[in-house]
Amino acid sequence: MAAREFQMDSCASFQIQKWNAEELISIAIHLTYIILRAIVDVLCLFSTEFLLSVILFSILYAAYRAYLRPPFLKKELTDIGFDHVTRGTKGANRSLQIARSQMNRQLGGKVPPPYPNGWYALAESRDLSVRKVIPVDALGLNLCIYRGEDGVARIVDAYCPHLGANIGVGGTVRGNCIECPFHNWQFGDDGICTHIPDIQNVPKGISIRSWDCMEVDGAVWVWYDAEKRPPLWTVPPLDEIKDWGYRGRNEFIISSHIRDIPENGADAAHLNCIHKMSFLTDIGKRLPFLNNIIGFHTWQTDWRRTDDWHIAEMTIDQSYFMFKHNVFPFKIRVKQIGPSHVRLLFTSIFGETAVLQSVTPIGPMLQKVVHRIYTPTSNAIAGALLVYAEARQFERDVVIWNNKTHVSSPPYVKTDRTIRAFRDWFSQYYSEQSISMRDAIQKPLDW
Repeated sequence: MAAREFQMDSCASFQIQKWNAEELISIAIHLTYIILRAIVDVLCLFSTEFLLSVILFSILYAAYRAYLRPPFLKKELTDIGFDHVTRGTKGANRSLQIARSQMNRQLGGKVPPPYPNGWYALAESRDLSVRKVIPVDALGLNLCIYRGEDGVARIVDAYCPHLGANIGVGGTVRGNCIECPFHNWQFGDDGICTHIPDIQNVPKGISIRSWDCMEVDGAVWVWYDAEKRPPLWTVPPLDEIKDWGYRGRNEFIISSHIRDIPENGADAAHLNCIHKMSFLTDIGKRLPFLNNIIGFHTWQTDWRRTDDWHIAEMTIDQSYFMFKHNVFPFKIRVKQIGPSHVRLLFTSIFGETAVLQSVTPIGPMLQKVVHRIYTPTSNAIAGALLVYAEARQFERDVVIWNNKTHVSSPPYVKTDRTIRAFRDWFSQYYSEQSISMRDAIQKPLDW
């Protein structure tokens, strides 16, 4: 009897608990409805004020990023162009599959040398403060960049001739000299050893190689020449940006030959293929009828040599059509200086903008491409947005570069005449001692 009463009490308690739970859920739903209804009523009542607040906040945030904290967008090698290899995988497995894909990739025949003679950007000027030291791996070399107390940037070989310590890792700037972290030997801006602790007279002949250096377009550049000749040209500052401000940059690591990147400029046909879709989205590729609604690009280009043997120029006319109307035309004046330096000057309804591109070989088939954006003060927000818009278009090229092979003698057609002219122009940056692709891959570092 007692057991039965206990069972009945338990059932009653369970029903009360169940009822309380259902009641709580009902109350919670009712309260949620009331709150959402109140929010909707407030938004309807103050819709204009709310909308203006959102717009004002967006403008203030965009101004903050443009003027005080310029955006920096960085894309690693594995971020773009390998979805077909890694579909459904993440983490270490994804990186492993990409590495296998790259190992199996055919480079092609008669690949040009990987390191043309010219100037190469090694570091951002804004990242190299006075007395700062930065180690850099590029062009099959290990280098050390530092800024002396006089504010001048300098570049030397990374390894100390004493016992081989990497001066770029832990080295210290003393005046305008660089000091090795291992035994505190100091080397002047000409590379000659100027001080050895506890040694009164420094022996002659102790030196580290110093490299010709220039600082322009927001970067520190090194002169590389297979024949060890002094610089064959220098690059003057760009007059247009003297009074402009820095608005940010984007950076890409790309698995490609260095020539492929600037060759795109001479390849007019590719612009109206992979760059025709709106920079906003790729949905037009799957649903072409939407292109008229969201917009699409058309391009006209003209690549040509100049009287300066190391400079080529190009003009680009872009139109952006929506509902058959050209809503956003702009013109780009392009100047390629040597094998790795490109200046692009945009003129649009928003004003003028400069995009300064550098291409630096990290290895034989690995490039670091940086786009630095500069605009007048009045055009700062548009410049900051261009960091992302330009990167969006550039990613479409990166997908191709990360997976292509080299074709030394393509079947040229009429629209490829500028590609042929570009390759002929680019070949002048190679010389007798230029390291071959085969040697660079088999012996990536010259010990």
